[in-house]
Amino acid sequence: MDIFDEKIDELLAKHLAGECSPEEEAAIGRWRSESPEHRKHLEDLEWLWQRSPEALTPAPRPVDTEAALQRVKNRLKTDGGASPLRWQRSFWMRAAAVFLLAVAAVYWWQTGNTPEPVRIAATGTALTDTLTDGSVVTLERESGLTLAGHFNRRERRLRLEGEAFFAVAPDTIRPFVVEVQEVEVRVVGTAFTVDNATDLDKVTVLVTEGKVQVSANNRSLLLLPGEQATYDRTNGTLTRTVAAPEQGISGKRMFRFEATPLSTVARQLSESYNVPIVLKNKSLENCLLHARYNNLPLERVLELIAESFSISVKKEGDTYVLDGAGCGE
Repeated sequence: MDIFDEKIDELLAKHLAGECSPEEEAAIGRWRSESPEHRKHLEDLEWLWQRSPEALTPAPRPVDTEAALQRVKNRLKTDGGASPLRWQRSFWMRAAAVFLLAVAAVYWWQTGNTPEPVRIAATGTALTDTLTDGSVVTLERESGLTLAGHFNRRERRLRLEGEAFFAVAPDTIRPFVVEVQEVEVRVVGTAFTVDNATDLDKVTVLVTEGKVQVSANNRSLLLLPGEQATYDRTNGTLTRTVAAPEQGISGKRMFRFEATPLSTVARQLSESYNVPIVLKNKSLENCLLHARYNNLPLERVLELIAESFSISVKKEGDTYVLDGAGCGE
């Protein structure tokens, strides 16, 4: 059935007005499930209907509702060539078309001046920032993201280049959508990492909290905590892998530090890599680290930590020593 079929427009208008019978609601449900285009069309209509009191401006002059009603009654009495049922169907279709066109026109007129997209980028060091919706993003070095002009209006959509960790603020009305290459990652509120920096031919999504839907090449996967999806751009495949506890996938070391004292970070890294790591300056112990490291060599992890706090790292025998004023001083 075409999206703009006359009968379905009639049913959609009745659905918006709350006038559908159970059988008609079931028919709309079947139509909605036929294709993504049908689903989006209905969602757009519902969105316009719900916001119509905000979009439509007051009438410029009073409306004589009694006179209008009388004109409708007279039309019904004199129009002998059309049956009441046929007239009713025509009315629903016309009412839906006029209403939705009016709301859409006013809405797009009010939002015609689209705000400029917002760009956030990390250069030589990792960058942690809080977005306007309250979500926190940590961009790895040489990574960037662009927020859509209407970010946090109907949805929270952005495009990522490189690698980033997201701690998404829950919002059941406005989904959080990350685009990277051909992949779309859609969530409501959760924590996950997207990586297109380690291998430019692959996009990797690792979930640490909540649920994440990953879509690419007409296929979708719903990921749970500890699961990872990998999209291979060379052959268009999207695969799921389950991460082993603590070690990650295939024995990979994965660390997530959220306001973690550097003393705790040093201890965890020392235990994981089985090498001594010490903080020479005691003032470093309470520096709080916000970072995510996936399957990196210890030397690279320590280098990133040193850059975050403007400190030095040296190897003395088998021991790694971190020293400096600490906490970015």
